[in-house]
Amino acid sequence: MIKQSIRKMHVKAIKMRWLTGGVNYSYLLSTQDKKKSWLIDPAETLEVMNDLGSDEAKSIEALVNTHHHYDHAGGNVSTLAALNEKGNNISRVIAGSQRSPIANDIPDNLHEYTLGNLKILCIRTPCHTQDSTCYYVRDPETKEQAIFTGDTLFTGGCGRFFEGTAEEMDDALNFRLLGNTGDTSNWKNVKVYPGHEYTAGNVSFIRNYIYLKKSDNDHFNKLESFTKEHEVTTGHFTIADELSFNPFMRLDDPIVRRQVGDSQGCWTRAQVMDKLRNMKNKA
Repeated sequence: MIKQSIRKMHVKAIKMRWLTGGVNYSYLLSTQDKKKSWLIDPAETLEVMNDLGSDEAKSIEALVNTHHHYDHAGGNVSTLAALNEKGNNISRVIAGSQRSPIANDIPDNLHEYTLGNLKILCIRTPCHTQDSTCYYVRDPETKEQAIFTGDTLFTGGCGRFFEGTAEEMDDALNFRLLGNTGDTSNWKNVKVYPGHEYTAGNVSFIRNYIYLKKSDNDHFNKLESFTKEHEVTTGHFTIADELSFNPFMRLDDPIVRRQVGDSQGCWTRAQVMDKLRNMKNKA
């Protein structure tokens, strides 16, 4: 279990499938008084329940999925049953579609929920799956913010285009996600909580294929140094950080374009995104 706290909200990151290579995260998002919580992507019921205390289990008001893949939504039925056994009789499962098991609350794009004092905006980001949804959390009083991005945005990377196109991923990351989380003055406040701990692999790809020299991107150098010293990176970086070192959010960077083969800078953004993803898939 890794625990990180934000002043008016609490985020507990729970490791799942690390021994088998999945390096997934489930997250317990709680209000300041810890009386109300969401449990996000509880795919592995035993691992998740072992990390939840009695009061935490009782505080959960909904299971929430970022998308329907089994390593995110596959534990819905058994986790709900386990919570019921502990005296929490919730039945609410929020997800992007009914492809998530027992989903019964399907939010439209930009639907907003309230969890205690927290405001949670659902940003639908179709590409990895068509039901992929990011959950942008704000405390209106303190301005503390977080976003749970599932397999859409990783630290230094993005998800595969299983059900979408490069154009859709560009739209998801660089227009929908950015456009609904403020602007340049706010992105530095939005901590990113992805669905997997893929940072080390993403850093290796970027160093070997994109920013080959230390002089190419100092922000990336700092990410690389941090990743060498820390196994867990979730919640340590913000949207502003991603914009500074993540090539999938830097499609107009001349270095990124040169490294994908567009030295003249004439490709469309979708072409750059597609080539980047293909390079990462083969790396």
